[in-house]
Order: sequence, then C-alpha cells, then structure tokens
Amino acid sequence: MVRAVLQREGYREPLDCSVQADLPASAGLGSSSAFTVGFLNLVAALQNAPRTRLELARLAIDTEQNLLNERVGVQDQLHAAFGGMNRFSFEGDRLSIQPIQIDGADLDRLADWMVLVYTGIKRHASAVLAEQLENTVAERVDQELAEMVLLVDAAQTAFESLRGEDLMAEVARLLDEGWRLKKRLSRSVSNSAVDELYDCCRQQGAIAGKLCGAGGGGFLLLIVPPERRERFIASLGADRCVTFRVERDGSTVQRQW
Repeated sequence: MVRAVLQREGYREPLDCSVQADLPASAGLGSSSAFTVGFLNLVAALQNAPRTRLELARLAIDTEQNLLNERVGVQDQLHAAFGGMNRFSFEGDRLSIQPIQIDGADLDRLADWMVLVYTGIKRHASAVLAEQLENTVAERVDQELAEMVLLVDAAQTAFESLRGEDLMAEVARLLDEGWRLKKRLSRSVSNSAVDELYDCCRQQGAIAGKLCGAGGGGFLLLIVPPERRERFIASLGADRCVTFRVERDGSTVQRQW
C-alpha cells in the first residue's frame, strides 16, 4: 500500500516511515482502510497539497480496490476520513453524506455501553468475502441485503430520537437483527469458535452484539450495560476486551517539524 500511494502521488523524496497501531490488523475494525486514508493524508501534507475528506476517502477506495485489487467495500475508508457518526448513501457512483444528529454527550454514553472482544482469530477480508460476493452476484441473498438496508433507517431514527436506556435497547435489538442477517450472507461469516464466544459473552452480561467486519474472526462488538462492564471484562479477560470512545475528527495530521 505504501508503494502504491507513493507511486500514484508522485512522491520522490527520501522517506523513513514508522508505523504503530493499538490493535491487530485483519481483525474486522477497518484498520487497513484507516491506514490507507492516514498515509494518503500524510503524503498530501508532505507535498503541501491537502486533500478534502471526500478526496481522501475516494483515493483510498481506488487504491485498495483498483491498484491493490483487494475485495473491500467503501464504508471503512469513508468512516476513517470523516470520523464521527454519519449515514453514507450510495446510488451508482453518487455518494451522499448525512451526519447523524446526536450530541457529544450521547455519543460518549453510547460508547459506555459497548465493549470489543477479540476472538483471537485473524483473517483476511478478501478471502472471507469471496462466497458472499458470489451469493450477491447470483442474487441468493437479495432478501437479506434488503432487510439490512432497512436497518439503516431504523438505526438513524433511533440515534436521533431516543435517549438513554431506550436508545441502547433499540441499538441492541438492531445489532442482534443485523448479526442474524449477516450470518445468512455466507458460511464464512461465522464459525463454531465465534458462536461459542458470542454465547459466552451473552451469559456474562452482554445483551446483544455482532461480529465486526467481513466475518470469520476479529472482534465482536457487544452491548454491555455499564453496571455490568467491570464483571464482564473480568470474566472474559482484560487482555481480550477493548473499551473505546467515538472519534469525531476523522484522519488528521499532527505536524512535529
């Protein structure tokens, strides 16, 4: 990816890169796209030719899909470039971006109810998506995909109209429904190890959740009431549980020169 970006951007200056990450790659958290967006942003800054957020997202999509021939979607690049919580709508090559109307305090409370749990399984998204793409092209999962699109409307309505425990109850319901539909897209989405861990998380206090990313491994996102969080993390193991906040600014460059 580094080579592809440097070549497409025509960067010819000597460059020494050091890369650090808080979480493992190939874990369904969009790390590859976040890295692509971030590196494009860095090269633009080095060339004194800043890009808009939309430009960064589109360049990252083109780099991954066309230059590197990766089987990836487009949502990870957009989330990494824009940050916050947004609704992205697609119609052919047209894209519309609608920020979800939720204030910062509610966004923080949302994260208070969520915990990421690592399955311990690393997988490559392209391999996991192969059967799903085949099923999509063959129109075998049209009903599931249509129902998943409807969940977007329901989620936006919930985020913009509900508060507190009412919001989290609806988010939990939507995640559970989304996970049920997602598992029907391909046999590679889940496996016995993931299903067993999910059941264990529910037994330890999670009220709902789903696997992040393409599936097959990586991280589960669980809804855990704040009063149960400490016991939940202790029971699953602090080394595999990750708490987080919602990042609002998208990709940024901090100059230190």
